[in-house]
Amino acid sequence: MIKIDCLGDFCPIPSIKTKHAYKNLKSNEKLLVLTDHSCAPNNIQDGLAGENCSIDIEEVADGIWEIIIEKLN
Repeated sequence: MIKIDCLGDFCPIPSIKTKHAYKNLKSNEKLLVLTDHSCAPNNIQDGLAGENCSIDIEEVADGIWEIIIEKLN
């Protein structure tokens, strides 16, 4: 799993970093994005709309989200 630490990054930086990393994923590979910017989870999800992927968003601590993206076949 590839990990991107976006803690402290303001939008649109987390979305840009995520899109760039997603393009380099192989099929069935996962990407973990950590963010503390509240709009980033929705922006990332919207930015990957239309891609063949699964996205799991979880607030793991107060104001910190883990976003796991899996590129599907």
